Amino acid sequence: MKMASKMLQLKSKACEASKFVSKHGTTYYKQLLEKNKHYIQEPATVEKCNELSKQLLYTRLASIPGRTELFWKEVDHVKGLWKNRADLKVEDAGIAALFGLECFAWYCAETAITMAKDEAKASDFSKGLLQSEELYKYILETSVYPREPEALKELRSVTHNYPMANMAIAPDAGKLMEMLLNLVNARKTIEVGVFTGYSLLLTALTLPEDGKVIAIDVNRSTYEIGLPVIKKAGVEHKIDFRESEALPVLDELLNHEENEGGFDFAFVDADKVSYWNYHERLMRLIKVGGIIVYDNTLWGGSVAEPDSSTPEGKREGKKAILELNKKLSADKRVQISQVALVSVYPREQEALKELRILTHNHALAIMAAAPDAGQLIEMLLKLVNARKTIEVGIFTGYSLLSLLLHYQKMARVAGYQEAGVVHKIDFRKSEPLPVLDELLNHKENEGGFDFAFVDDADKGSYWNYHERLMRLIKVGGIIVYDKTLWGGSVAEPDSSKPEGKREGKKTAHELNKKLSADKRVQISQIALGHGITICRRLY
Repeated sequence: MKMASKMLQLKSKACEASKFVSKHGTTYYKQLLEKNKHYIQEPATVEKCNELSKQLLYTRLASIPGRTELFWKEVDHVKGLWKNRADLKVEDAGIAALFGLECFAWYCAETAITMAKDEAKASDFSKGLLQSEELYKYILETSVYPREPEALKELRSVTHNYPMANMAIAPDAGKLMEMLLNLVNARKTIEVGVFTGYSLLLTALTLPEDGKVIAIDVNRSTYEIGLPVIKKAGVEHKIDFRESEALPVLDELLNHEENEGGFDFAFVDADKVSYWNYHERLMRLIKVGGIIVYDNTLWGGSVAEPDSSTPEGKREGKKAILELNKKLSADKRVQISQVALVSVYPREQEALKELRILTHNHALAIMAAAPDAGQLIEMLLKLVNARKTIEVGIFTGYSLLSLLLHYQKMARVAGYQEAGVVHKIDFRKSEPLPVLDELLNHKENEGGFDFAFVDDADKGSYWNYHERLMRLIKVGGIIVYDKTLWGGSVAEPDSSKPEGKREGKKTAHELNKKLSADKRVQISQIALGHGITICRRLY
């Protein structure tokens, strides 16, 4: 911004110089042109001047990286000319004036470039932590867009043409949000921050006919951009829109005792500095077992970067988000899941921590479930109130122990025996398909399981597992498939992967397409670890 501030000072000087040239230049006009006619480009028309101006401007702009020191010498030279303007020649005045105009153009260009950089960083926020357009596009086109209702698709398209479209919730985040709404059987919800209403419409579409969402935003005009689509979808009657700051509305709700613990779900995407104030109020409004989702809590990944790489206008929000993450991680009233180690390790039970360390020294440690994925699995287990589960593929057992500790709150040391959970394990050393088929031979097992986690080395058999698990898992139950993004390689050309990994990549891609087309399940694909896909059985 140093150059920008100096450019502002030069603007007024350039105007004064232009006026000086206009006043004193006529006397020498013919003489000056005759002397310098070899510089004149014919025809001397306005059109030609415009063309040459562009050539000069962009040539000089292109030269900036290589002439920074020289530029400031030019500035000093112009200052000297202006200081001694009584002896100023018309030619020097003309050059000074042109240089002043060029500086002004540079100022405009720098402002535009700064805005473009900020916009580029802002657009990165919509990709979450992926920072890979190819992989993000793969997730959207494979798991999100094929299942996106037409109303949401239309609202996303309308929002895309809005100048601040990056403020909208990402469609892939919307799929997870939809599943969470279903898992808590949401009927009454709160939304803080509406923008054009993508997440609001998603909520209204998911709620039952008598459901209600209180939507709060300071700007009704942006809500009205999406309102025609909401009306067309036939869900406007579920929305109670309040044009207001959020805190007064939340406080007003708390004035009515029946509202305490009266809501099932809340989604917050508003003033980041006020997130903790919202949290304290929402903790009284949301029922025990309910869900609060905070958006942008990784601030586009910038929470792990130095301030110098964060646009200046986003640093205050980043600071507020860092503070929020620490507070949420320390808040014992809630169970949390976030795609960042800052929220995982402080909450990781000692048994899991020790097993993770032991696994880290194994030659095939990469096969283990990622801790952040484990944290989400733990939350899903609680949301479905899991009692009977299946795990296909164990390795050293991190995900299995995470699952077992779902039942064992007081585990203090590592190891199944010491953690007091070994009696909950029915370990079968076998290929998975014979075991799953054997379970299906007993009618009472059909729909008798609440949850399944699949992370088997044989990715080619995932679909065979899926068909069997769809009979074993209850309606409303969850199946989680690990490594469905194959470390991100599903979006990369084969040439960039070792030959031994290509078969796994191919089968992961085929599985993703089949799961996306399977109407029996609701799905959400998330870039945790090597990629996980959550399937909720619908029927």
